Amino acid sequence: MSDRPLQDEVLTELGDERLQEMAERLGTDADGARQLVGASVGSLTGVITDEAVTPGGTAELSQALEQAADEPEPMTGVAGFAGLGAGMGGGLLATVLRKASAPTARAVSKRTGLPVAAVTGALEMLIPVVATVLARRARRTK
Repeated sequence: MSDRPLQDEVLTELGDERLQEMAERLGTDADGARQLVGASVGSLTGVITDEAVTPGGTAELSQALEQAADEPEPMTGVAGFAGLGAGMGGGLLATVLRKASAPTARAVSKRTGLPVAAVTGALEMLIPVVATVLARRARRTK
């Protein structure tokens, strides 16, 4: 995988403009949005790890990462947040991440004091970015 923390790669992929957009949606500043990204990435990966030990969970996660590793690298990073298409870490990996979004939103809301609805909106922006970074990492290890 990578020596860089996942959170740092996600922030880099997200970029300043999208981070500012997220901050505005949350009603906070860029530092608040960065903190939300860190808490969200940690919670997402924790929920996915917990779900991976359930019957079929390991197989689903393995299949998602294998599929993502076979996708081509996006030409210009995350080309938008409206949806996940080919080359954007989409498909099964995005589905696995989306399954983790509700418990992640509740955990991050509890940790940050932000409303669950606001965190859910931020996760909608963040999941494609996390999927892209994880797909990139999976391609590097292939």
